[in-house]
Amino acid sequence: MEDLTEQNHNLAPSRSLQEATERLGLEIPAASVEKLQAYCEALWHWNTKINLTRHTDFDLFARRDLLDTVRLAELLVDGEEVLDVGTGGGVPGVPLAILRPDLTVSVCDSVAKKSRVVDDMVQELKLPIAVHAAHAQVVLEDLRFHSLVTRAVGSISQLLGWLEKHWLSFDRLLAIKGPRWVAERGDARHRGLLAGIEMRKVADYPMPGTDSESVILQFSKKKDTSR
Repeated sequence: MEDLTEQNHNLAPSRSLQEATERLGLEIPAASVEKLQAYCEALWHWNTKINLTRHTDFDLFARRDLLDTVRLAELLVDGEEVLDVGTGGGVPGVPLAILRPDLTVSVCDSVAKKSRVVDDMVQELKLPIAVHAAHAQVVLEDLRFHSLVTRAVGSISQLLGWLEKHWLSFDRLLAIKGPRWVAERGDARHRGLLAGIEMRKVADYPMPGTDSESVILQFSKKKDTSR
């Protein structure tokens, strides 16, 4: 992927999402790419009215939003029930539902106007996604999920603090993180938030066009073996 990124660095902007995915070497079924492009166009339309994303061309969407979602999708088991925490403009939840129709995907965001926009896009695209205009903690009071997923929402300390009392409502948290994850882990450890939590790096991959890498961290509650 690094070679392809270097080769494509000086090319003209992609005219379609299909072209952008091919440049990255991502193999995605044509029907999914078509629906993902429709999502892009709906997202960018709303972005002129409310700030939802900085990735407003096909190449940026593919290199940032789509690549993260593809790597996340590889970690999910068939038929999982998934909650996207702090979905913002719908990433990664909406692309995830398009890439993996076998999953039951829900999304939540405490900013009501963002949730309304995502719900509008979901309805327009006819996707079976439940949209919750609420904090994840509120959603987890009533519903249970196999995996929570999140990207660009909060630090490791913030995420673990928010979810501290809700581990009975989900099995694991998958958090997409950039290069600051090591410092964030140190802060969370210093605050005692990793006590009783198993944290593993389950994926890492280059961030195209940069010298950095993204990682996906898995957090789960350690089993009590004292009984």
